[in-house]
Amino acid sequence: MDYLEHLEAHCGEFVGGYDFPDLLEEHVQILKLEEPKPSGIVSIGTLGLHLHSFQFEDGSDAHQEVLFRFKQKRAEQDIVQLVWHLATHALETHQAFDLGEYFSLPKGVLKRSKFSSIYVTAPFYSDESFLVYEGDTQNVLVVWFVPIFPSEEHFIEEHGAEAFDELLFETDDELLDLKRKPLV
Repeated sequence: MDYLEHLEAHCGEFVGGYDFPDLLEEHVQILKLEEPKPSGIVSIGTLGLHLHSFQFEDGSDAHQEVLFRFKQKRAEQDIVQLVWHLATHALETHQAFDLGEYFSLPKGVLKRSKFSSIYVTAPFYSDESFLVYEGDTQNVLVVWFVPIFPSEEHFIEEHGAEAFDELLFETDDELLDLKRKPLV
């Protein structure tokens, strides 16, 4: 099973992609997958990012792919731009995305929402076999990004990422809804 088959097994059928010349030079593509109805869940993620090695602050290396999952199809172009932004950031800095950190949203992305940042987590709505793709030459960590509100950022700063993760784990599928209310 290759990484695309791994994605399809957990996120639905591959239905298209987006070519960005700067990413293609690095052998990275942005893909769109859709789960069968009635779920209506769309996934936008990278393919090929794992061919590059990224480094955590402690010096350890990782191979990662970026993933967004959401229900509102009208947000697709914003999510594609966000995935491009994250992939470009990773390729330029060679830094791995660390669980529990968050990044400010780029200007103009998801501007119809009140989200302020995106939070790095594991795709825990899926079964555990999705968290790590075991490839022939390396393991690939699937990194899920969740848009968060200023109040949730404040909660993370006050109580830590582990406490925020506990709140996330208590949700059903609210995190896929870009119209959701803040958890705190």
